[in-house]
Amino acid sequence: MRMLKRLTFASSLCLFSLSALPSQAQTIVQVESLQTTAMYPLPGSLDNLPMLNSNSPEVINEAGILVSTLPGSERTDTPFLNYPFNGDFGVFSHHIAKDNTPGERLLYLGLLATNLSNKPLRLTLKEGASYLSQPDALFRDLPAFASNPAAAIYAGPGDRIATELIAGKSQLKRIEMEIPARSSQIVSSLPITTNVAILPPINGRSSLMYFHSDAPVHLSYLAAYAHKQNGQFVSPKLEDYQMLLNEHKLAGPREQSPTPYDPADPPPAGFRYGRVSGVSSGLSWSGKLWDGTRIMERPGVGQKVGYPISSAYLKRFGTTQNQSGDMLRRNPDSAYQAHGNYGVRYNLEIPLHNKTAQFQTFSIALNQPASINGSGKSAEMRYLYPPNKQPMFRGSVRLRWVDEYSIQQDQLTHLVLKDGQESQPLALITIPPKTNYDVKLNMIYPADASPPQLLTIGRVE
Repeated sequence: MRMLKRLTFASSLCLFSLSALPSQAQTIVQVESLQTTAMYPLPGSLDNLPMLNSNSPEVINEAGILVSTLPGSERTDTPFLNYPFNGDFGVFSHHIAKDNTPGERLLYLGLLATNLSNKPLRLTLKEGASYLSQPDALFRDLPAFASNPAAAIYAGPGDRIATELIAGKSQLKRIEMEIPARSSQIVSSLPITTNVAILPPINGRSSLMYFHSDAPVHLSYLAAYAHKQNGQFVSPKLEDYQMLLNEHKLAGPREQSPTPYDPADPPPAGFRYGRVSGVSSGLSWSGKLWDGTRIMERPGVGQKVGYPISSAYLKRFGTTQNQSGDMLRRNPDSAYQAHGNYGVRYNLEIPLHNKTAQFQTFSIALNQPASINGSGKSAEMRYLYPPNKQPMFRGSVRLRWVDEYSIQQDQLTHLVLKDGQESQPLALITIPPKTNYDVKLNMIYPADASPPQLLTIGRVE
């Protein structure tokens, strides 16, 4: 590891009087650490279960269709994506309401299920969560590293959802509903109020839900404003949502379109990923480290290996791996891939098997290098002390294993990773001789994070 120092000078403005003393320039010292980490693609892959993925437009000011998988004319300005969900699937959404004055309007996000067959179908909400930024999950300053056994530490609705669900706490209880033949039904209708305590009058809502349908079902996600009656807001009814569908009007204002790209051809400067709107492929990524021929990736004493988490088209941490889910259907002005994998579960196995006669100690960490030089076994990660102020990741990681005393270890840790931050290890695990620990790492990639992050496994002794 090489340590370098960089000095950044910030001069202060001085107002002088007869008795004033000159103020001293403030000096901030930021230390760089360059660490060699052998980089590899993350083992495993996404499953092929579909997710209704709604994040465009992020800020809603005009009612309309967010995403609909009903069949219909696929005109450029009013797409119907013609995709039936069947079996297990997910629904992820992340949207913001904005008004000029607090409580001026009340925006609702409605999820409709439509059964186009001649027989009733059964739709089951298995688990899920949905939270507002205010008051449910305020963005707040948190420590970079905190034990989180009760899943009570979070900042922002995306963080809260991911933290609670990975801890096994489902805010939404299991519900079974019957959708009659040739009909639609409201599955959820949730408000985003702008009558908030912390101004300006902006608020957001993140939702992640897991369903099972015993027959093909079409989904529509819609943005509708409540009507006022006698000075009180009245939530939209089924007919209000259906009217929006019948008008074939997209919610607005529309986001800037993404940059078209060919995976084999580097994109031009000013590349734009765009926001996700459509049906993405993948609810979970499952993989096992050092499996089969990949056993050579296991670090030796004093070495570290790294794997990207949620790598994207242009951000792969020196590997060739793009983990972003494919879009099975997409609104034409939205992203070409589900970059960021918001709402996707990562289920990783880390086999810490000690076949020697000595104790072995491993570190497991999730980090946020500022940059990377090189690739493969000679990749060099650049960390900053202190890191830059920009938060890149707020979320929880769960580690579980059975120790040599047959005791189940279960650790949930909340991290706030800033740009250039090397976190302390999630765990330092010492394995006795001739003992095997099969460590399970689980996390849900939270909304509002900026991918990718770096999973590192180090051999301490």
